[in-house]
Amino acid sequence: MNYKETTELSENHHLKVFLPKKLVESLPKCPALPKERLRWNTNEEIASYLITFERHEEWLSGSPKTRPQNGSIILYNRKKVKYRKDGYCWKKRKDGKTTREDHMKLKVQGTECLYGCYVHSSVVPTFHRRCYWLLQNPDIVLVHYLNVPALEDCAKACGPILCSVNGDRKEWLKWSKEELVNQLKPMFHGIKWTCSNGNGTTEFSIEELVQQILESHQAKPPPRTHACLCSSSSL
Repeated sequence: MNYKETTELSENHHLKVFLPKKLVESLPKCPALPKERLRWNTNEEIASYLITFERHEEWLSGSPKTRPQNGSIILYNRKKVKYRKDGYCWKKRKDGKTTREDHMKLKVQGTECLYGCYVHSSVVPTFHRRCYWLLQNPDIVLVHYLNVPALEDCAKACGPILCSVNGDRKEWLKWSKEELVNQLKPMFHGIKWTCSNGNGTTEFSIEELVQQILESHQAKPPPRTHACLCSSSSL
C-alpha cells in the first residue's frame, strides 16, 4: 500500500489506522454501533465501524460476553479480551481439539482491507460467529453472532428449526436439558417460527424444541430429512 495516498485515522498516538484516502472519504459515517442486527453487515459497514470507533471508545467491551444472543454485534480489543471464550461450543477440526475456522481477506470498494474469521456452532450449524478486523489495525475486532436457518432445505414453515440442528446423536446425548436450553435460547433470539397443523397456527418454545430433541435421541431414530414440531400436538 502506498502510504503517500493514505489517511491516518487516530487521535490516540497509541493506535493508528491507515486506509486509502479515497476509501475513507467514501465510507458512511457511523454515529452509533448497533447492538443487534439480524442480517450480515456489508463490508462497507464493517469497515466504517472499525474506523469510527476511535472517536467512540465506549463502543469497546472490556470483558468477553457469555453466549451473546443472536444478532449481537460487539467490539473488542483483541490484546485485552479473550473474546473467543464466549460459552458456545463451536465445530472442531478433525483432531477434536482446535476450533475449525475459515479465514479470508475482504475487499471494500475494490480495496483489500478487512480480515474475516468465521466459525460454526457444533450444536446448531446455522449459528455463526464472524470476526472482522482491519488489516492495518488487527487489534480491534468486530464480532457478530447470527443464526441463518437454511430455509431452502425444508418445505414447511417450521422446517428451519429442526433442519438446522445437528443430527449427531452422540452430540446431543452429552447435554442435559438445562444445558441445551442455555445453548439454544440465545441462538434463536429474534427468530419466531410456527407450524400449521390444520387447526390453526401454533408457536413453539425452545424448551419444547429441546424436549423433542432429547426424546428423539433416547433411541436411534429412523432416517429422516424433516420433522415438524407440530406433529405431536396434532395427535
